[in-house]
Amino acid sequence: MEVMADRGDGPSVEGSAGMIAEIRAPGPRPLRLLEWKVSVGAAVQIGSVLALCAPLPPAPRPATAAPPPAASGASTRAQRAGPERKLKAERPGVVRELCVRPGQVIAPGGVLVRLEGCSHPVVMKGLCAECGQDLTQIRSKNGKQNVPLSTATVSMVHSVPELKVSSEQAEQLGREDQQRLHRNRKLVLMVDLDQTLIHTTEQHCQQMSNKGIFHFQLGRGEPMLHTRLRPHCKEFLEKIAKLYELHVFTFGSRLYAHTIAGTARVSLQGMILRVCSNS
Repeated sequence: MEVMADRGDGPSVEGSAGMIAEIRAPGPRPLRLLEWKVSVGAAVQIGSVLALCAPLPPAPRPATAAPPPAASGASTRAQRAGPERKLKAERPGVVRELCVRPGQVIAPGGVLVRLEGCSHPVVMKGLCAECGQDLTQIRSKNGKQNVPLSTATVSMVHSVPELKVSSEQAEQLGREDQQRLHRNRKLVLMVDLDQTLIHTTEQHCQQMSNKGIFHFQLGRGEPMLHTRLRPHCKEFLEKIAKLYELHVFTFGSRLYAHTIAGTARVSLQGMILRVCSNS
């Protein structure tokens, strides 16, 4: 059982950040909290176990006869509380407040825990990497809404454009990159790919030696491309890689960039660390 409360300034949208869900004790009997399975700040998914509880028996009716003297202590304890019960989350979110202490009895409808809606800081192909929620289904359910479902707007991995992170995550990763460069005592060197490290053409010369030339197509029906490393490219990269972290970029398409990176990786000895393109 849960009650929604919007702590933002805009309209409430399922799955949006700032939405607070109050998870309440289900009825009809009081519950004794035995153990929390989550802590403040923990991210939970649908079906995650929040706590272990034990339902208490209903209030005893006025006694009409003395209880049988043969009642044992074990059976009396069994009457005091029912079997353990797992309370599970019905929505994803982040635990913001645990409202009950272990051992405390809570009445039906009492607030157990408050969850804040996940901000979905890391999204891969429409799925939140934090809570596992399918954002495409939420968009389809809610229709056109001005409230953003996710804070993930920055594409971090060139070869995986579907992976996006929030600006906060991107800044943190940037700081980690900077710290790594400081530890390695290196700067970043941007190296152009075309007409600098390699030459690519659609024209094939029959008199041209095939040594060091890579032949490939970007797709069925596409023209055959011929790429050759410039002289002394390997020796240059071997020396410069000791001083810099190499970032190779091109104004070609994404597919072209990664085809070149994969095709020429052996000759470049894996020194193409990051390939950027205009698409």
